[in-house]
Amino acid sequence: MKRGVEKTEATERKRIRRQSSTPSLPLDLTSEIFLHLPAKYVVRFRCVSKLWSTITTQPYFKNTFEARSNLLLFFKDGDKLFVFSLSQQNPNPNESYLHYSSRPIDSYHMTYPKSCSFTCKTESVQGLICFRKAAKLTVWNPTMRTFLNLPTADKSWRVIAFFLGYDPVECKHKVMCMPSDEASDEASDEASDECRVLILGSAKQSWRKIKTNYKHRPFSGYRMGVHGQCINGVLYYQAILGSDRAIMSFNVRSEKLSVIALPLEGFWKMRLIRYGRKLACFGSNGNSMWVLEDAEKLEWSNHIFLHLSHYEQGLQNFKLVGITDDGELIYVQSTVFKSFPIIYIHPTRKTFRRVEYRGIAEEDIRQRNGFGERSLRGLQV
Repeated sequence: MKRGVEKTEATERKRIRRQSSTPSLPLDLTSEIFLHLPAKYVVRFRCVSKLWSTITTQPYFKNTFEARSNLLLFFKDGDKLFVFSLSQQNPNPNESYLHYSSRPIDSYHMTYPKSCSFTCKTESVQGLICFRKAAKLTVWNPTMRTFLNLPTADKSWRVIAFFLGYDPVECKHKVMCMPSDEASDEASDEASDECRVLILGSAKQSWRKIKTNYKHRPFSGYRMGVHGQCINGVLYYQAILGSDRAIMSFNVRSEKLSVIALPLEGFWKMRLIRYGRKLACFGSNGNSMWVLEDAEKLEWSNHIFLHLSHYEQGLQNFKLVGITDDGELIYVQSTVFKSFPIIYIHPTRKTFRRVEYRGIAEEDIRQRNGFGERSLRGLQV
């Protein structure tokens, strides 16, 4: 199947080459140049010519561009949404302890959509983020600066758990949701053996009912909302099945559900994160992690690493928000005054780096955007 996808992309590239009747840069070089530009320029260049529009909208380009290793920082102030793209690349990976400053790669602001609540969201999945407000969902494309309000999945559901997945074979995003009672982590009447699935970008934006073999209810054991992770075309999330807790896996392409036992009995106060191309469970104690090595054999490996306080004092306000492609844990503060620091720690290499991102909360920027002297809250990464 992968070979078929590659052949389709090669055919598409040949078709694009034939569209250009005048001498120009090679297609591969043009595409590579576009991949290194800020998103706002890519959007503008689509209007230059039909060729450039085709290059920047084909699946190969969009998938590569959206998977770039940048952090997305955004926060709401008044009726405006401020967005920053930050580099997370380590300039000196051989150093075990680093302090340095950096500036955003790109930034913009726009009117804050009233249909969104940024306190309840998925992580970025192949360039898209999904938000929930009550039982209504909105999908945000930060690159295109667009929001898409999805139809209601089921009018009888008061509160829903929702997950955003991506099928790398067919290059499709899918949203999956179920009823959920977030007020309790105990078994409740909200447990269900049905879910709803919607394919983004399809001609008809409608939900399909999927029957599963497991009556369960998604929940969060980390007091941070119901979090899921999409890794290699599989969605993972925590759930309650009767009186037991487990991890559910949802194959985005086949839309089949499976159950994965927790690495340890009672180990449910955790957060699911991506560790390379594998699922990992990050313990609430802040210095242990279980990595799913083989889902079929249920093989887990345990990693114990140094706590934040080992590297520096005064970091108790930093919280884990994710992990880089290189395996570094990312910690940020939820409130910012003059600068925006991010801590990166590699749990196995035992490296530490603190990056002060300038150009976000300094005095001139505050005056220009009307922030005043107050702290910036609700920052999301």
